[in-house]
Amino acid sequence: MQLPENDFLVEELICNDSFQQYCLGMSLENHLIWEDWINTLPERAADVETARKMVNILAVKQGSRLAQVKALKDGFKQKEALSLLLNPIPETKAVIKVWSRFYKYAGFAAAAAIILVALYFIQQTYLPSKTTLSETTIAATIFSSGNTSRKTVILTDGTVITLNKNSEIKLAENFNPAQRELWLKGEAFFEVKHDARHPFTVHTRLNDIKVLGTSFNVNAYPDAALIETSLIHGSVQVESKKYPGYKVLLKPDQKLSFKETPADKNANLKKIFLVSSLGSKSVNHQPEEIKWVRNQMVIDNEPLSAIAEKLQKWYGIEIYIADSEVKDYRYSGTFENESVIKTLEALQIAYPFEFKAGQNKIIISK
Repeated sequence: MQLPENDFLVEELICNDSFQQYCLGMSLENHLIWEDWINTLPERAADVETARKMVNILAVKQGSRLAQVKALKDGFKQKEALSLLLNPIPETKAVIKVWSRFYKYAGFAAAAAIILVALYFIQQTYLPSKTTLSETTIAATIFSSGNTSRKTVILTDGTVITLNKNSEIKLAENFNPAQRELWLKGEAFFEVKHDARHPFTVHTRLNDIKVLGTSFNVNAYPDAALIETSLIHGSVQVESKKYPGYKVLLKPDQKLSFKETPADKNANLKKIFLVSSLGSKSVNHQPEEIKWVRNQMVIDNEPLSAIAEKLQKWYGIEIYIADSEVKDYRYSGTFENESVIKTLEALQIAYPFEFKAGQNKIIISK
């Protein structure tokens, strides 16, 4: 088995037969070889994780895991042949290395188009058109997780919030898609529906967090001296209440840690508001700050009814399947997402279905 060069392309990795088998967990020996190779390239960990997600997403379908490997391999070969017929390589010997590599992977053009589609729902923080949001007015303004491990709340603007244990959000009385504002006690993961004209504001005890559309985590329990804001995608601006006028703009994979101390007008605020990189101790490059909300679910030829039960238990939101035929849709695949919505969107690729998201309930239909 020949491993890729260190300057590999993501498309090249996705189309590697052995890497596909590694992603789908087909061989322990294969797994160990790839783990060792990945550990030698920590600077490419994010690219490896992107390729792994793509393989798992493209492999979601009915049937066994062995069948998935063959289907994925055959699919890439067919797309490569079609692309070469449509875009024949010019016959020339005077080709520099960069262009020869480009032509080598020109056959993956059609496959790359599928990858872009998959990236769409991984990267986007808004819900696609297939997701129908309930238009009913929010009946409650306070949502609490209590002693449950997680609770998911879906707001009328499309924002998905997952509350950690003993956490609470309180919505502004006039909360609506045009005026988005809430207060948080505890810890929550946010996937904010993008809207450039209407910022989304999260108030905590000591800071205000303003976003347009992004994925981020806030840890702000009432009795804790440390408040953390961790950014996954997009951008957020954190404004201090204790030091009016002081703001911090975070970039993806950054965390702001603020430790409450007595007010001091001469204090060095950069030491009080400490910006650092997200912690990532695992091979798959997942931030430690959101491990509590991420759910890796491996399924092998399971019906949607059983999958819905797993999602309901993990994310803390009721999932109801309205059509009996849909209950019997069977899937195989590996999912690792921060929200129940992202997982359902991945399942839609293999077997199209519709789902309506309300504040405390998701209804799946044909």
